[in-house]
Amino acid sequence: MSKKHTVFLLLGSNIHPRTDFLQKAIRFINNLLGDITSVSSLYESEPWGFDAPVAFLNQVVCVESTLGPLAILKKTQEIERKLGRTAKTNGEYASRTMDIDLLFFDDEIVRLPELTIPHAQIANRRFTLLPLVEVAPDMVHPVSGKTCRCLLEECPDEGKVWRIKKEKRLYAL
Repeated sequence: MSKKHTVFLLLGSNIHPRTDFLQKAIRFINNLLGDITSVSSLYESEPWGFDAPVAFLNQVVCVESTLGPLAILKKTQEIERKLGRTAKTNGEYASRTMDIDLLFFDDEIVRLPELTIPHAQIANRRFTLLPLVEVAPDMVHPVSGKTCRCLLEECPDEGKVWRIKKEKRLYAL
């Protein structure tokens, strides 16, 4: 039996219908990556790094997967494409139907040209940390040695992030 890895993903969408894109992404994740063990509430946030007329909906998903980090990256990019995502931009941010960031893979540190784990911007993004703290407050960032809760307390991002009431129907697989 293959080893199961604990993987944390951040989902984001700011093109309508945002909740539909998140729900479909969760179904794809469950079918292609492994068993979803927890899902945060929905959070709405101002776009980060660029201006856009529509706020983002974000959500953290924890998955138990037998896949390795590069296989997960490939599958998440496939999910983004299936949900209408066009090619990723080169360092420029833009509105999107679906963005899936690989935040953590167990407590591993990965530094490859195509993948950095833990995600390089975790400590700088409230829209990532708020839903992450909801599902894994005591998860330790393997580089900084700080818990997600501590990272949120120290986060320099002053962007507005609102928790949206959790609706069970959004998470039906």
